[in-house]
Amino acid sequence: MIQHLPSASSARPRERPRARDDATATIPRASRSEGWQKRISSIGWLSTSIVHDLRNPLGTVFAGAEMLMHLDPASTQGKRLAANIYRAAGRMRELLADLACASRGSKSTLEICKIREVIRAASEAALPAAEKQNVEILHDVPGDLEIALERSRVERVFFNLITNSLEAMPHGGKIRIATRKADNCLLIEVEDTGPGIPRAIRDRLFEPFVTAGKEHGLGLGLALSRQTLLDHGGDMWIEPACGARFVMCLPLSRV
Repeated sequence: MIQHLPSASSARPRERPRARDDATATIPRASRSEGWQKRISSIGWLSTSIVHDLRNPLGTVFAGAEMLMHLDPASTQGKRLAANIYRAAGRMRELLADLACASRGSKSTLEICKIREVIRAASEAALPAAEKQNVEILHDVPGDLEIALERSRVERVFFNLITNSLEAMPHGGKIRIATRKADNCLLIEVEDTGPGIPRAIRDRLFEPFVTAGKEHGLGLGLALSRQTLLDHGGDMWIEPACGARFVMCLPLSRV
């Protein structure tokens, strides 16, 4: 079950340390330079191919799962499986849309969202895998905190970070998501109790096609996630921790 931790709002905002050449080095915030945009745009050729090749078969899976849900399968388990297929296909369609947007540089409309609801939706999407692996997802997020977001994109950022943590903790652990305000920004921490980020890739963690040896990973998730934060006027980085700790910054001034 998703649980909520006692409030940690009394913790003082921390300044990000500059990168050090040791095992706890933190990736420094890269400037929003033309070079970063070029690295992100390097996925354009791949995204165009993926969208073209997968859109039609994925549409068939999506429509078929929707029909199964309406047919009211005989068993509760069958209905649950149909719903899981439907949701998974929906997330895949949204990811393809993100890839297409990344290659075109297009954006969606901002909407005012309660950040706890966005985080909860992402957590619930990952909950079946978390329960299977005996991983707890803990929230320390105020219920009334609102911010202007492209909701579907930001929700997928959280989903990506949560699933990354799940892959790192196949035998159980905890994922903690907490928020705090610093100046005119909202800082969101996603921290797990896994083995942490391999030192060999820390300096290139948010570059396209960099992966820590995932069996089925392309190394695009974190690159696209950080680009989402940059598009919102924020950023994403890592901080030293026993496991992996990602920190996201989103401006509050748009609300």
